[in-house]
Amino acid sequence: MKFTSLLILILGVFSLFIGASDARPKIPINAIRKGARAVGKGLRMINYASTAHDIASMFHKKKRKH
Repeated sequence: MKFTSLLILILGVFSLFIGASDARPKIPINAIRKGARAVGKGLRMINYASTAHDIASMFHKKKRKH
């Protein structure tokens, strides 16, 4: 417990020495957008497949249990 609090204190002091003078890292916004579009399309296809399965199972005759 004390080690964790000491580690957090040391990391906090270390982050103060780094400062805000360093250049901000560039975030590849376009790559994130392309990835989000691909994930969105994949989730949409899963939704369509689930809906088709629900409709097909509604019309499918169920086997009777003895």
